Amino acid sequence: MNAPANLLDSEEQTLEAAKAALQGDALGSGAGAFADLTRQYARLLRHTRHLIRVSDRMQEELNHLNENLRESEEKYRSLFENAHEGIFIARLDSQFLQVNPAMAQVLGCPTPEDFLRTHQADAVWPFLDGDDQESLFNTLAMHGQVSHLQIRMLRQDGQTIWVEINAQVRPADSRHPDAKVEGVLSDITERKRMLEELRHLATTDSLTGLYNRRHFLELCERELRRVHRYPNDIALLMLDADHFKNINDMYGHDAGDQVLRIISRLCRAHVREVDIVGRMGGEEFAILLPQTGFSATLDIAERLRTAIAQTTLPLTDGQMLRFTVSIGGYTFTGRKLAVDELLKAADQALYAAKRNGRNQVDIHQNEPAHAD
Repeated sequence: MNAPANLLDSEEQTLEAAKAALQGDALGSGAGAFADLTRQYARLLRHTRHLIRVSDRMQEELNHLNENLRESEEKYRSLFENAHEGIFIARLDSQFLQVNPAMAQVLGCPTPEDFLRTHQADAVWPFLDGDDQESLFNTLAMHGQVSHLQIRMLRQDGQTIWVEINAQVRPADSRHPDAKVEGVLSDITERKRMLEELRHLATTDSLTGLYNRRHFLELCERELRRVHRYPNDIALLMLDADHFKNINDMYGHDAGDQVLRIISRLCRAHVREVDIVGRMGGEEFAILLPQTGFSATLDIAERLRTAIAQTTLPLTDGQMLRFTVSIGGYTFTGRKLAVDELLKAADQALYAAKRNGRNQVDIHQNEPAHAD
């Protein structure tokens, strides 16, 4: 079995993306909380690396102890009982034979004996299902070890947690006629939660909840590669709130923020789950519409423009604020097109909609072409 890749690399990349997001002003009022979460996660990541090194050292120590079991039984038992990480011994048929107190506590059991009784009553527990259980022990049987395997498990109280497992098979010998699995298990639920929250904040506009510009463009690149490989219709809509500066100047930035949230909500409400909606910055939004031709794109844009124009925002002084958007779009089929070219084409249509008096839709299209 090849040595496992460093599974923390993707988390380091997420952290770097979060730090990059802090350099701009897209986070707005959420920048302080985002910066604090980024610092917390950086500390947690350093601690996690330390724990992984500790876990690896513990595994090496266990290997050494197994080789000298007769001479070091007392030392082994002390390590097994007092280690902060969960330690287990199991058979290759997936039956747990021994767990230390830390392992029992991770899975919600007061004592190792409680853990073993629960496991004997339900042979699949603490795995969520038999597939996860079978996958782990089949891998061990085939390769002799697993490293930094992350799976979900079920605590005794029914709560689902994430764990990381490092384990290896101790071959059968004259003293131990059956092969045994010895492993270390860690609860990584909090690290997973913080990672997901950090990923969300690093890819999401804090005001509207839409994708931020950087992540939207990343998703666009992915879809454009797919269209080039498997030719199909695709469209991009660009929306711009009309006279938005006047709204901020006359009614205040709080009202302006509410307008942007309403536009975001209506954008999501008028597209499919497969469509990608993002805030490009300021009062500008974008919607990528996979497998959508000219007629459908025009229909979506008109329905969205009408819905926004018919929406009012009640103000604190009793006034009802109305607002509109201009929408430009570009549709094409099967061409190799870069993201910046697509944005430029949709922007040109947006400018045309604004020149035509605002609160307008202007969709440009490209005739089907063979992929390069």
